[in-house]
Parts: sequence; structure tokens; C-alpha cells
Amino acid sequence: MENNSLQKISFLVLRVMGSLIFIMAGFNHLVQTAGAAARLEKAPFAQLATWMAPAETLIILSGVGLLIGGSMLLVGFKTRIAAALLLSILIPITLTVQVGAEGSGPLFKNIALIGMLVFFIVNGAIYYGLDQSLFQNKQMKSSLKNKLNGKIVTVLAFGLTMFLGSCATGTTVAQSTATPGAVTETNAKKYAVLISQPNHLKAAVNTAETITKESRYKRESFVVMACGKSVEAFVKGSNMAQEFEKGKAAGITYRVCGMSLKQFNIDASSLVEGVEVIPNGLTYMFDLQEQGYTTVEL
Repeated sequence: MENNSLQKISFLVLRVMGSLIFIMAGFNHLVQTAGAAARLEKAPFAQLATWMAPAETLIILSGVGLLIGGSMLLVGFKTRIAAALLLSILIPITLTVQVGAEGSGPLFKNIALIGMLVFFIVNGAIYYGLDQSLFQNKQMKSSLKNKLNGKIVTVLAFGLTMFLGSCATGTTVAQSTATPGAVTETNAKKYAVLISQPNHLKAAVNTAETITKESRYKRESFVVMACGKSVEAFVKGSNMAQEFEKGKAAGITYRVCGMSLKQFNIDASSLVEGVEVIPNGLTYMFDLQEQGYTTVEL
């Protein structure tokens, strides 16, 4: 189900505030290396870490890792990897320095941070991160490439049609002697609509209903391909459920993009019945074009 603006901002605040803790800790490790190394050597379970390398070396390496991971988490870039990196640093610090130390406050602070990192490992940046911007740019480039290829194919097809038409002129007399009553090729057409926003579903359904009512379209098939944020319209309980049912009544075949489901953290089992998950919605539209579908992008 779609989150409102306040909920989206709350995810951003959690990511930014949490990342600042790791960035400042990284600076402290690099600026106050001696003091941090001394605390590590005095820790109850210091031997769990210092057997690998001297305490000062471990502090410097962890400081670099905290800075890199915290910065990546801050801007939402490769968020799952950044959270996993921070978790791999935080757990050893918690076990060696916080467990067994006086006072439980720092220990439970680290436990809370571990929970936050697990959240971002599972869900990614969710909103307002570079991960989302890079994904949208990739989709836009693919869409532009699709349009350009479509125009090239159209020009080539038109030229080929003209050439074949001129060649067919010489066979008109022979064709006129064909057997009367022979079955002619059907003029039925196939349509596909690519939607990217949940409210686009309503426009697609209205179009399908109009084509169904008007016999001049001679419709054979009508496919709705949902990519990007539009996949949220097909989650059980969505406010687009009524439009979905109207579309089914109008003969629409529904498809949703598997990449988009992963991007918006939607489990395929949560989708309404009657939709098929396609691994890549954009390449599927290319396939439909090759099958003779007339395609439109909303």
C-alpha cells in the first residue's frame, strides 16, 4: 500500500539520523585513534579482536569503514551494502567493548543501531535515496531507447511496405482469379499500455472499455504492463481494486514488472489474483511490439 508523504519523510529521517552516528564515530576513530585504541585494549573481551591486528590498526580500519558506510547510508547509495558493512563493524565493537562493560546504556544503544541496520539491509533506502534516482534514470533511458528503436522500425517497415506494394502491382490480375469466398486475414488488433503510476490504471481501463464498445477497433487483445510505482495498484487492498475489476471485465490481461516489485519491496504473494509477474516489464513491451501489438506509454 502506498505510503503518504509524512511516512516517506520518516524513512529519510531515520536513515539520515542513523548515518550521522556512524560518520561521527568514524571521525573519532581517526582523530582520536590513541584514546580509542586504549579503550579497546582495556575492554573485557579485547582479545576477540586484537589477535588479528594491533588495537591502533583495528581502530583506523574501523574508522575508515564507518566513514564510508555512514556516508553511503546518508545519501542512500548501495544502501543494503552500506548497512551490511556497518553491521560487520558494529557487531565486533559491541562484543569486544560494550559486552561486560560498566553500564548497559552503550550496549543497548548498539543493539538499537543493529536493529536499524537490519531494517536497511532488508528494505534498502526505500525513498529519497540515490538508489531510487539511479533506478528511475535507468528506466528513463530504456524508455527513450525503446521509443527511438520504435521510430526506426516504423520507418523501415513503411519503406518495406512501399517496396512490396510496388512489386505486388504486377500480380493484381493473378490475384483476381482467386477462389471466391476464400477466408481473408483478420483485421483484429492487439493493444498494450505501459503504466508507471497507480492512477494510470484508471486511464488504461477506460481506454480498454472504449475500444471494447466501438467495433471499429476490432480488438483481439489488450495488455496492461505495470512498471515503476504503478505496481502498488495491484497490491491486495489497494484503492485501485475497483478499477482492476472493471479492467478484468473489459478483457484486460494484467502484467507487473518483477524488477519494480523488488524496487518497492512488494512481495508477489501480496498481489491480487489475476496478474502475472514478468521479470522485466520493459523488455516484455519490446516482445509485444515484435508480436504486432500497438503499444502506448502513459
